[in-house]
Order: sequence, then C-alpha cells, then structure tokens
Amino acid sequence: MKVAVFADAFPKLSETFVLSQVLHFANLGHDVTVVCRAADTTQAIDRAGLSHVRILEWPAARWHARTSLPWRLRNGLARLANRRFLKSLRNQDIFLAHFGWQGAGLVGLAGGKPAAPLVTIYHGRDVSHEYQSNGLTRYAALFRAGTLHLTVNRPFAELLEGAGAPAERVAVHHLGVPVADYRFQPADWSAPVRMISLCRLVEKKGVEVALEAAAELLAQRPELDWHYEIAGSGPLEEHLRTRAAELGLGERVSFVGALEHAEALRRIGAAHVLLAPSVTGEDGDQEGIPVTLMEAMALGTIVCSTRHSGIPELIHHGASGLLADEHDVAGLRDNLLKLLDGTCDRDAMASAARAKVATDFDQQTRNAALLARFEEIRAPRAARSPAKVLPRRPAERRS
Repeated sequence: MKVAVFADAFPKLSETFVLSQVLHFANLGHDVTVVCRAADTTQAIDRAGLSHVRILEWPAARWHARTSLPWRLRNGLARLANRRFLKSLRNQDIFLAHFGWQGAGLVGLAGGKPAAPLVTIYHGRDVSHEYQSNGLTRYAALFRAGTLHLTVNRPFAELLEGAGAPAERVAVHHLGVPVADYRFQPADWSAPVRMISLCRLVEKKGVEVALEAAAELLAQRPELDWHYEIAGSGPLEEHLRTRAAELGLGERVSFVGALEHAEALRRIGAAHVLLAPSVTGEDGDQEGIPVTLMEAMALGTIVCSTRHSGIPELIHHGASGLLADEHDVAGLRDNLLKLLDGTCDRDAMASAARAKVATDFDQQTRNAALLARFEEIRAPRAARSPAKVLPRRPAERRS
C-alpha cells in the first residue's frame, strides 16, 4: 500500500506519534512518503528505519525565498507549485493528514477533490481553538471531501459532528506509547517525594495551578518532604518562575528547562508523581490526551491531572490516577495529600494505570488499528479500479 503522510515538520520532537506511525507502516513493507513544510534530514538519518521512507518538502518554500519578486507573485507561484506537486502524488492509495489544518490545506490545493482517500487526524488546538474561533467553519470543505475524520478523544469527535462532519465518517482513534519499551517500576514512597511536570510552558498545561496547589500543600503540611521539578520551556517560563517565588516555594521547586526525550523519560520514571493539571486556555486551546500521561502510567509514575478534554478516557479517578476539576487548586492539593499520606493504594493505582495503557493505548496496537482502517478504505476503491490490483514491477512491490 502506498501511503502519503502530510505533516508540518518531520521528524518533530513534540510529535513522536507521527514518526511512530511512519515507521510502523514502513517496517511492514508499505511504501511511505512524508510530505512536510520542513524536513530535519540530519535527525531523519539518525532514526532507524527512515532510510526506507521518502521525505519530501513542499516546493512553495523555494518561491517564498525569492524576495526579489513581488509578494503577491511569489505567493501565487508558490501555490501553483504546490498544486503541481500534489498532482504528482495521485498514485497514492491513502493520504494521511496530521492536524485539521493540513487536511483543509490539501483539500484546497486539490480543488475540493483529493486524488486519494483523505484521512485526517485531529489532535488538539486544531479542534478546540478553531471551534472557539470560528465554529470549525474552516473545515467545511474538508468535512465534505475527507474520507475519514479521526479525533484523539470523544469530545473532539462530538465537536466535529456538531459542526457538520458526517457522523459515519467520524471516529475516535487514540494515540499510544510503546508500552513494551517502558520498564514498569512503581516508586518507593520513602521521602523525599519527587513530583514533576514535563510540558511546554503554556496556559493549557496548568503549571500555575500546580504551583498554587504546591503552595497550599506546603502551608497545610510543612513537615512533608517533597520536591517539585518543572521541565520544559515556553512563553510563560519567566512568569512561572516569578509566581513560584511569590508563593514562597523557594527550594521546593526547580526549573530544569527543555529535555531530550530519553532524559525526560528517565526523570518521569524517577518521580513519584506526574503533575499535569491541564486547563482550557483563554483562546479555547485544549489538550487531546497528553502522551506524557501515558508514558508516566506505563513507567509506574502516578498521574495527578484534571477532568479536561479527553483525559478521563485515559485515567479513571481513584483507580488508575487522580483527577481534579480544571483550576481546582484545593482538589489538586487534596489529591497530592492522598498520595503523600498513603491514604490510597498507590501500588494498586500504578498497576491499574499500566494495565490501562497496555490495553487501550499501546502504540503498536493503535498503529495496527489505523492501518486496518486504511485497508478498509482501500478495498472498495481497488475493486472499482482494476488497474490498482495489477502486479507491480518488482522494485515497487512493498506490501
């Protein structure tokens, strides 16, 4: 099967789910082409398996770089180049677009009729922010032309359906993590207790709420021995540093900056608690289901999060983690107290969390399910087009 995957940049550290899907398809012998705005070829070379994947950049960038031309002319020529480039991919069996913006752009370039069945995966801001901004009207043409619309959680699927996406073409497709690669090792709860947030420092991650809960925890139970580490960078970093000082957290909190994925996993695994009190941003921005939560659960680190977006689809409060309402500082503090005081069965909670991820959020299983959807889409199309089932030349035989 020939699959063209459309992404903004590739490979991208914050979008490991795209890389995992590409590798899964390619390693099974499928013919995979990645089309992106910017390709990190240095990183790609270092990634096992990507030598079998074509990574192509949209040609528009070359025209945008010609600053000697008037802007309007450059823009028109860039769009024309992209349209011609897209036509060159008409022999693909499936177009897979990551994020609604990519899917809508493809439909526009294709004049409303993509050359291959178009599957779009909607992840987060491309649904929540767009819904608050324009009611998802930006995707009207995509809803008409797209073959399948996959969302990473149920609330997003309901928003798409409410905005006009045909219900029979909307489904939930959870992402996952490679559970077998993560060593499950529940924490030894001897002091000091280590808490960590690992995220981009933006409003929806709720780190300020976490700081306020930590301050209340310190004020209410100063004898408890704990430390809170914040890993990540972003536009709110200086504000959060200032806020931590204002709250009198002092040496109880440390900011360690952005981390490479391997180091991030090491620190999550060494922590007792992952703090992830996500909130809806003022601009409507929401999480899908954060992959970091799945990673923590697979490793044996207990998650304290919120009833936000699709997170309750991953965490059952009191069984596989602890949840508070958005912006509920006291609720988050009380959940932390349950863990620090041991008034809940922490080992059972960690085991239940690992089992939940292994059952419903395993990356290998989720990628196989996505590939099965592709096969279902391709089957009737191949039946209508006899040329599609003719033997390929030996060099093209990939699946």
